[in-house]
Amino acid sequence: MDNGSTAQKVLVTGGSGFVGSHLVDLLLERGYSVRCLLRNSSSTRYLKAPGLELVRGGLDDSTDWEAALDGIGVVYHVAGLTFARRPKDYFEANQRGTEEIVSAALERRNKLKKFVYISSQAAAGPSPDGAPITEECQPKPISPYGQSKLMGEEAVRAAGDVMNICIIRPPAVYGPRDYAILEVFKSVVRGVAPAIGRHDMKFSLIHVRDLVEGILLAGESEISNGRTYFISSDMIYSMRAVNQILAKIAGRSIRNISIPGPVAYSVAVAAEAVAAITRRPPVINRDKVRDFSQAAWACSIEAAKRDLGFRQRIPLESGLRDTFEWYKREGWL
Repeated sequence: MDNGSTAQKVLVTGGSGFVGSHLVDLLLERGYSVRCLLRNSSSTRYLKAPGLELVRGGLDDSTDWEAALDGIGVVYHVAGLTFARRPKDYFEANQRGTEEIVSAALERRNKLKKFVYISSQAAAGPSPDGAPITEECQPKPISPYGQSKLMGEEAVRAAGDVMNICIIRPPAVYGPRDYAILEVFKSVVRGVAPAIGRHDMKFSLIHVRDLVEGILLAGESEISNGRTYFISSDMIYSMRAVNQILAKIAGRSIRNISIPGPVAYSVAVAAEAVAAITRRPPVINRDKVRDFSQAAWACSIEAAKRDLGFRQRIPLESGLRDTFEWYKREGWL
């Protein structure tokens, strides 16, 4: 495939979201013809480009899959639930939703060149000894979200005998349009850097533009068929180091605050109770507390570098500054 010069048509699920909208931007830049599958409730704020095709539907049998997949060469399945009130909601979206679109793709496998699934490092789990985990490590998810993404991976792999597939596992992702890491920026602007426990968590991190570049490399590569890749930063960062960079960008001094694990869990339980009443996902829950209580969430990108030629292009400080300035322009900070 020659980087879209033949106007290869692709389908992107979750194109209205953070990662999905950036992937759509890159695909259009590279000359691809792009169709997005969106729920009726999804915003089109970032999907205004001329020539972009939008079809409405969900990851269920209410979708006209014949129309959604007509003429499609590659599917980029980005859609998924990252924050929910109830564990079963993750499995409904991330497992059963993936099973639904894989089933539809299998019926048209003779016309599809590839199915690329955007999973998560959460499907693999944390780094138990602090060393970066590889794609060969036995997955050990520690949350319903991670378990649901792993089951989505299994649905994709099950189709790998008769259809070209590839699985991407991003770590924490940051950049313009992201709501999840916005809370970290807000804390630093307030001069506070909270952490659960006294350890300085180590983690992999990637700017969204680098991530979608890696996703596209995997989608265009034949070597990636049947493979799973971590797409991440070269370096492993510490939370305190990242907070210090953010403080420098924001022009603030910060105070590190250690929150005991039991206190954090109590706050999470209370937030979940409020969420049950308001029917809105909580800002923090017990799964997030468990995630942030880990010593490390580090992954190796040696396979992506070797097979795909992937390289991190955006240095951490310039990427964080770009994100901070975008938040300011948009009035999010």
